[in-house]
Amino acid sequence: MSIWQRKKDFVYFVFFVVHVPVMLGFDLTSYYPAAIQQPWMSEIRNWYYTTYGDRYFGPSPPSWFPVYTLLELLYHLPFTLWAIPALLRNDPRIPLALLVFGLETSLTTLTCLAEMLSWEELSAEQRGVGGLGGMYGAYLAVGVFMMIDCYARLDQILAKSKGLEPVTKKEL
Repeated sequence: MSIWQRKKDFVYFVFFVVHVPVMLGFDLTSYYPAAIQQPWMSEIRNWYYTTYGDRYFGPSPPSWFPVYTLLELLYHLPFTLWAIPALLRNDPRIPLALLVFGLETSLTTLTCLAEMLSWEELSAEQRGVGGLGGMYGAYLAVGVFMMIDCYARLDQILAKSKGLEPVTKKEL
């Protein structure tokens, strides 16, 4: 079945295609040697920090946040580069892989969102749907949806192979 016929997989495909340039051009630029860092990368990060007040990309991120960027470098980037063609070819391992990705992404994003909501210096606009709340909230929503969707897919596969009644309905 084509990616065009698998609507949820198409949404995941678009998510991952967009995720690559965001990681490479923004999130992971602190890992680049100075010789390959482009001026526009720090300009975007400075604009973002000034506009949204996101401490994670400011001069003093929380002490635990570099662990999350390292996770993004070591897990998200390689996973994303695998997931894009895997989604196109409808790899049978996609539900399991996306379940793990969705769970990890949901937990780390929830942590970031909870921390962000405690930042007293943020304006209502920065904290709201048009600001960090919307950005982190949308990312969390994608992770949770992906996790539930892939759990349901795996439940259907296991139930069918073992002659069990699935816990989930056929389609979410």
